Amino acid sequence: MSRHQQPSSKIVAEVAWMYYVRGLNQGEIADALSLSRPTVISYLKAAKDRNIVCIRIAPEHYRINALADALREKFALNSVHVVPDEGAQGEALARTVCEVAAHYLPNLLKPEDVLGVSWGQTVSFVSEYVPDWPIEGLTVRQLIGSIANPLLSTSESCTTEIARRLDAYCINFNAPAVCSTAALADALKREPIIREQLEGLRKCNKAIYSLSPCTPDTHVVQFKIATAADIEDYSRRGAVGIIAGRFIDRDGQAVLGDLDGKIIGVDHDLLRSMEGLLVVSGNFKRDAALAALKGGFVDHLVVCAPLAELLAEAK
Repeated sequence: MSRHQQPSSKIVAEVAWMYYVRGLNQGEIADALSLSRPTVISYLKAAKDRNIVCIRIAPEHYRINALADALREKFALNSVHVVPDEGAQGEALARTVCEVAAHYLPNLLKPEDVLGVSWGQTVSFVSEYVPDWPIEGLTVRQLIGSIANPLLSTSESCTTEIARRLDAYCINFNAPAVCSTAALADALKREPIIREQLEGLRKCNKAIYSLSPCTPDTHVVQFKIATAADIEDYSRRGAVGIIAGRFIDRDGQAVLGDLDGKIIGVDHDLLRSMEGLLVVSGNFKRDAALAALKGGFVDHLVVCAPLAELLAEAK
């Protein structure tokens, strides 16, 4: 636009007022002022250039976006979604975080992907909120064997529900999640059907999971995958977090013990090789979440704002 064609600030301000305050669209403004639509667009740009219109982000949203940027840069993540708590706590906050993760999940997935699904309350909440969004050629696999308790949020129930909502091919893991002895687990792993399912886990290029601290009330004890004595043993070995039944230390490195030989499911290295979406809330999970981030298990993060602040401040 040449100098002699520059509009007056009066007309620019009038266009801005109609658009931002009165809520008229560009076409309606063009008709009302006998202008072309491209002219209206140029006047709206001029309103910003001349500081007639100043865009201000509300402090809360600024904080959330700044936290997300800080975490993305600090841990070299592909994406971060920080969910404001808005006074919510406990399960209410966890459900809000899970709802955000559920609506992000279809954007993460592409046709022909193979998604590995963990288990637990958080993943179960996510499965409840996943939108009906068919993804062509998607396969959803269970990352760990079955748990004989229909009242708990098992891996097979989470896998089945996510697959149903995404119109995906569902592959449940027809083996126990944990055996009474390592010898029995080894024998079962040699069975052709179970061996084939374990090999199938290597096809998973993406995974969704949560985690828990290595404490006696952890979900792996509730699911009877581990005992309180197991947790105490792994804690002595330096474990601070548990992902898909596997234990990690403060640096995100594997902590191995007797229980590892009894579990039938994904191991540390295989889980780390997948593009992982971690969904987590609650400040009590700080050390476990930090360990997973340091250990390279996480590529995408959905987290509540209070925990995000702790992670951003952590050394």
